[in-house]
Amino acid sequence: MSMLSAVAKRKTMATIRPRNGILYLDYYIDSRRIKRTTGLNDTKANRKMLEQEIIPELMKKIYMNDLRKPDNKKFSYYFEKFVKLHENDKSFHNRVTLYNRVNKFFGNMFVTEVRTLAVKEYLASLDLRNSTKKEYLGCIRGTLDIALDDEAIERNVAFGIRFKREEKVSIEPFSEDDVSLLLEKSEGMFKNYLGIALHTGMRTGEILGLMHSDILEDRITVKRSISNGRITSPKMLGSVRDIPIFELVKPYIESQRKISKSLYLFDINNGFIKDASFFKGRWHQLIEKSGIEYRKLYSTRHTFITAMLNSGKFKIMEIAAIVRHASPQMIMKNYAGFIKDNHLKIDTSIDLFKKSCPTTVPLNKSDKLIGA
Repeated sequence: MSMLSAVAKRKTMATIRPRNGILYLDYYIDSRRIKRTTGLNDTKANRKMLEQEIIPELMKKIYMNDLRKPDNKKFSYYFEKFVKLHENDKSFHNRVTLYNRVNKFFGNMFVTEVRTLAVKEYLASLDLRNSTKKEYLGCIRGTLDIALDDEAIERNVAFGIRFKREEKVSIEPFSEDDVSLLLEKSEGMFKNYLGIALHTGMRTGEILGLMHSDILEDRITVKRSISNGRITSPKMLGSVRDIPIFELVKPYIESQRKISKSLYLFDINNGFIKDASFFKGRWHQLIEKSGIEYRKLYSTRHTFITAMLNSGKFKIMEIAAIVRHASPQMIMKNYAGFIKDNHLKIDTSIDLFKKSCPTTVPLNKSDKLIGA
């Protein structure tokens, strides 16, 4: 049987029904009944056109599985709604570029055309770590979720996608010699930045967000963070905190106070520095000048945490409170490899039970020594 003859037989699947003077089509797709208005007045000419032109074309599209809902919308339509819903999120502006890349790829596709395989292939094409790919997937999933709420699709094809486990990025703190070189060969504002970063463990955005009023005699109050030109609260819930000022960090703070000409400790043109990328060129030059293996600027935080741990003078809870890491357990998980030999350096002469019980237990008169 030819395709056209099959279509002709299926012509009877569509019925013309009048309602209030307007013609409607009543038909089935995969056993699902569809009722659609044609917008045409109930006249003989319009009925004839429906029977001879519209219905055969409709049945042909159904047969070819090429029927698209009249109200079907593109990915970009729901993407705009997704962005609108998230524009007040604290980290939204850090992800705008990422979101736009997703929309550039899927934007012109109708949401009904997006398939799980297409999402997987797109993610696989990204030369990024899984942690970043998950951000892309979150954007796709969130956009399709809105389409699902709008009943434009029957399921979200981005759900259930998993990533293969990959090797964890190793933490590479700077050694004591590296730290000395970095501070020796840097100068001016950047030297002050490094001095504060290496001696406080503060995140880049937190340092850029410091105001003179945040620095007291014995502590620094972390209240805000700056990234991509936006001032927000610090990264994690509870990251608003007070941290102690070590003696070694004071010269860098005082030096920067003399340089600053605004309310912010680190400033340019009498205003705050908008992003850590401001230091990117200087950082690359300093690493090259110092002859040190390249690490990201964020490694100053890793260096501070490992130095605190290796000093043996601070409790894990104290370190976690200063740097506001996720938890003491996460600190041990991420940095244990750098203190694995410290347990061999403990004071073995200590009496663990000195305060809890006597060193020797006196015998009662009735007790006898074994073998006596």
